[in-house]
Amino acid sequence: MTIQSNTIYTIGHSNHEVRYFTELLQHFGVDCVVDVRSVAASSRFPQFNKAALAETLQAQNILYLHFAKAFGARHDDAALLDENGKVDFEKVQKTVEFIDGVERLRSGLEKGYAIALMCSEAEPFDCHRFSMISKYLELAGFEVKHIFKDKTLKTNVQLENQLLKKYSRQLPFAPSLDEQVAHAYRLRNQDIAYSPFATKETEESI
Repeated sequence: MTIQSNTIYTIGHSNHEVRYFTELLQHFGVDCVVDVRSVAASSRFPQFNKAALAETLQAQNILYLHFAKAFGARHDDAALLDENGKVDFEKVQKTVEFIDGVERLRSGLEKGYAIALMCSEAEPFDCHRFSMISKYLELAGFEVKHIFKDKTLKTNVQLENQLLKKYSRQLPFAPSLDEQVAHAYRLRNQDIAYSPFATKETEESI
């Protein structure tokens, strides 16, 4: 499979057997996994704990990197929270760490790596890898493709269409599609964002 020089994949480890997970990566020619979990650990699926996963991928000649500071979705800094105490993805996108992470991705592609951003959720629509990271990457000139467990792909535009459909009744009448999409992203941000003040947070949600 030919890898476009500006293509970034995303994938969720979900509850996959690790062998099938590596099969998914190899099917699309991925040879570099960038872990975007804030905490690279899973009590339910220990095969995806940082050390175990790195060892597994190394055996398959796949590079493992953890970009927690750059692309993780859990933040306690008040400057990165919105008025409701939830992480504001647009504020995160402006941080030095996030911008540096994007440039590291660009450098990796220039070196010939085929890169997949990995988080835990099976569905990218439910994950910050779509609504926080992929949104920015597309605007920065990358092409993002999301890997699903049945070995199919969806483009970011397809997920944005899903976004518009979900929030259609909450979108203001706007003069451009871009503004409609931007507003829908903000609504998605509110629905899935981490809050350091929440009483309960699932271990691997972001």
